[in-house]
Formats: sequence, C-alpha cells, structure tokens
Amino acid sequence: MPTPSTPQEFKDSFESWPKNSLATRKNPLGPGSSWDMCEIETFQILRKPSKKRFPLLLGPYIREAVARIEEYEEIQSAIRLSGQNWRNCTHQQLSERAGKFASFFTFLAQVLETPLSSDPRREVRSQVTQYSANSVSSALSSSPPQPPSLSSPSSPIQPPKKKMRQDRSSESYIPSDQSDQSSHDHRDKSEITTNACVYELLRCITELLRNKPDPPVYLEWSITHDTFTVEAGALVYSTTNDGSLVHKTKSWYHVDEKPSSVQAQEAAHLIGMFSQGASDGSSLHHETILPLVSAAQNVFSLVFGKFPPEYARYLRDGYQSEDGVFVELDECGMFELQDPSDLRTVFTIIVALHLWLQSVGPKL
Repeated sequence: MPTPSTPQEFKDSFESWPKNSLATRKNPLGPGSSWDMCEIETFQILRKPSKKRFPLLLGPYIREAVARIEEYEEIQSAIRLSGQNWRNCTHQQLSERAGKFASFFTFLAQVLETPLSSDPRREVRSQVTQYSANSVSSALSSSPPQPPSLSSPSSPIQPPKKKMRQDRSSESYIPSDQSDQSSHDHRDKSEITTNACVYELLRCITELLRNKPDPPVYLEWSITHDTFTVEAGALVYSTTNDGSLVHKTKSWYHVDEKPSSVQAQEAAHLIGMFSQGASDGSSLHHETILPLVSAAQNVFSLVFGKFPPEYARYLRDGYQSEDGVFVELDECGMFELQDPSDLRTVFTIIVALHLWLQSVGPKL
C-alpha cells in the first residue's frame, strides 16, 4: 500500500481515521526504523509519487546550478567518465581521470559489486532486523528496518551461526552454506559503502563550491550518529541519523517504488528533525520545509518534508481541526548514480540545494 498523496486519499485509505491519531492512539510507538503504514496514519503523512525531476522548491536556483556544473571541469570530467568503462580502471587510473571524485567512483564501484539478497527482511535460518523563515535542516537517514521475526525492533541483526563439522573430529568450524546466510553481511556492506559513496559525492561538490564567495555560510557534510527522541502527545519514539546533512542506505533494491516501510522511516526522520525546531516555538507561525538526502545502493533521492505551522501543536498534544493537519513529502528521484544523465541531474540538484540552504543564512 503506497503512502496516500492527498487528504481525501488518506481518509479513504484509513477509514477509521482519526481513531488512530496522536490524540487517541493506544499502541506505543517503536523506533523510526520499525515504522510502517500504521505510523503513516498516526502522524498523518502524505507523499507525492516520486519523479525524476528538479525539485520545484529549488527552481529559482537551477539556472545558476547548471551554470556552475558547466563551469567546473572536475564535474564535467566526472560526468564524462561515468559514460565510459570506468569500473575496469585501477585506483591510479581513477585518480588521474576522476580527480577530486576518485573516492566517489571507488565507493560506487564497491556499491555496484554488492550482491543483492532476494529478500533483505527474511529470517535467519539458523535462528528461531526548514525551509522556514527561522530554520532549515537536512539529514542522512537511520538504520535499516529490522526483520519482524526479532523480539526487539531495535535489536541489532546477528550474523548466522556457523556449522560444526559433521564428523565432530575437530573443534574447528566451517562456514555455513550460502543458502543459509542471512542478508546480514550483504546489508552491512551495502550500508557502509553506500554511506561512504554518498558522503564522498556530497563532500567533493561542497569542496568545489568553497571556491565561490557564497556568504554568509559554507556547508559541511558529516557522518555522525545522532539520536532524536521525539515526544508526540503521550507517545515517544526515537530515530537515529548518520549525519548533519545526509541520509543512510536502506535495505531495498527496486528502483520503481520504495516499500512503505522505507517511506515511513523517512517520514520518521523528517518528523524528528521538525520536532527539534518545534520545541523552541520557531515553527508555530511559518511553513517549515526540510530536505532529506536519501540513498540506497546506487540510487539517490532528495525528499522534502513540508510541515504546516499547525503541525507543531498536533505533535505536542494531538489537537487538530476536523479537516486534519497533514505533512506532505515530495521526492525527486530515484536517480541511478552510474548513469551519466542521472549523475548530471544529481550534481545539479546538490548544487541547487547548497545555494538554497546558503540563501537562508546561518540559522541552520
């Protein structure tokens, strides 16, 4: 079931609404990594279908972003290289041809080599996973959804046990068959390398932009683990991100549409970010728009969350009018980073995002 895109579609999808709203929900909230359609209903999330396009919000900055893309030879070289057989290059050849973006291509090659498991949420066999007048923020998302078979949604996934030799003639172990392996190793590798890949892409572009006098702020990308604890009415949940301006990999591999659990987890992070500004009253009188960079394997997206001023009170005590108050998510993507045309669009979006955030000033 996809996330509804309009208030009417939302009410048609959740016929018992507002029975499960923040004011009346009885079930406790799990961490953001365990969210699904039930939490989409509770937090009243709308989501437009994902499209490969420039974000409307960044429209005023696209022309300048395109001009800068054409100006930087390093970016042009990276785009040209993406259309060649760069995966057969050595590290030295990548350094020579990709320049500042050599580390990005190195990590992208590793991401593309990561084997895909048929079902990243399957059980382990051997065991019985703003744009606002006052503030703007951005984040790289949290830990992947945990398998429903585990007792605690926030418990780490354990690697599968190893098998003893059948003859019991020694104390040594042999690895389990490939068919007995869970997605643990594949997902962990995918998560680490995808984070590094996206981080390097963002960092390299930021370093190039430093050559331009763009007052009053320069942006930094970082990968740190920050946990938001969100109090929503009588309910509480936590969500952990991986950076001040970046979103981490997800355990899904289909480019056409993200699973509802991934969409819900992205909503959890955006609401967590919004709650940090709402706590000081800065979101009470202005629409707040927050950007979230999202990446999975080689797929890049930019998700904007639009929060009406009334949502701050809904988050605080569950109050809303009869018509309801809704958060609207708008995603541009999903772009495949190894595709030259998509990569050019991603470069342009990232530069435009920087220009937009810098226009807000130092109130980040």
